[in-house]
Amino acid sequence: MDTQSRLTSRPAIFVYGAIVVVFAVFVGAQFVAPMLSPASAFAKYNVDSAKVAIHGYDTVAYFTEGKPTKGKAEFEETWEDARWQFASATNRDLFKANPERYAPQFGGYCAGGLAVGEYANGDPKLFAIVEEKLYFVKNKEYFTEWSKAAKGHIHFGEYNWNNFRDELRDNM
Repeated sequence: MDTQSRLTSRPAIFVYGAIVVVFAVFVGAQFVAPMLSPASAFAKYNVDSAKVAIHGYDTVAYFTEGKPTKGKAEFEETWEDARWQFASATNRDLFKANPERYAPQFGGYCAGGLAVGEYANGDPKLFAIVEEKLYFVKNKEYFTEWSKAAKGHIHFGEYNWNNFRDELRDNM
């Protein structure tokens, strides 16, 4: 059997095909996997399709008014690839001066959900300020349970947020 026929034989073509498939899978995984991971599926901050953070609520008002207050588009600031809306220019300016102080923890996702390893939509009407940090929870049942041991849940949420963000379950 000459060299030409050995390179074009059925077993050789099978081997070449297998090499191409393995190469394609490897290369494809390098480009496709990052697009499919939860890290890219979830924004750093919980935003809607228009990139408005925390359902348009004024994140500063939780600290200054002690209650959820809807923001207005006329008092908007863009930060961390999200549009933050405020009830007043004063609140917007407070946020601009120190956004980390006012931004919700865990990106505004449910603090209770993160404690058990899942992303869930935080409800801006169900909030708590613990040690000068703002947290949202997804529903009244979660809020009741989360509140009983908020600091413990925060600890587990921080651990999951910082170490396993790419692997959290989607419960949005």
